[in-house]
Amino acid sequence: MFSFSRAFPPILFATLFICIGLTHSLKCYKCGQYNEGVGSITPCINYTAHMHLKECLPTAEWCIKYVSEGSTVRDCVPVCTEKEAWSTRTYCCQEDGCNSAPSFVSSSCLTMLAITMAAFLMLRG
Repeated sequence: MFSFSRAFPPILFATLFICIGLTHSLKCYKCGQYNEGVGSITPCINYTAHMHLKECLPTAEWCIKYVSEGSTVRDCVPVCTEKEAWSTRTYCCQEDGCNSAPSFVSSSCLTMLAITMAAFLMLRG
């Protein structure tokens, strides 16, 4: 006879293993260009978020969004420091797609984990 309470721990372990196994390089929105040495900025033009989510190099641990007087640059960087000076602001974050324009981003692993937990709670009773 099938016992869901006995099967749940291996199912949960498999779900977590898949989520961990799916982790890969950080993905950030990339558009525009900032040349720090010269202080010039080439903004994102005709920005369409889904077209610019790119996998970062393994050395890039941060997504960055640099906003200066209405111009925006999004990229991957190895080091990031949030700062605000002279009408410019630098935002730093470390989740996939976190440097986008405000929007709802769903994580497939969190969704899969939530479904697994809901199934356990429904079948438990």
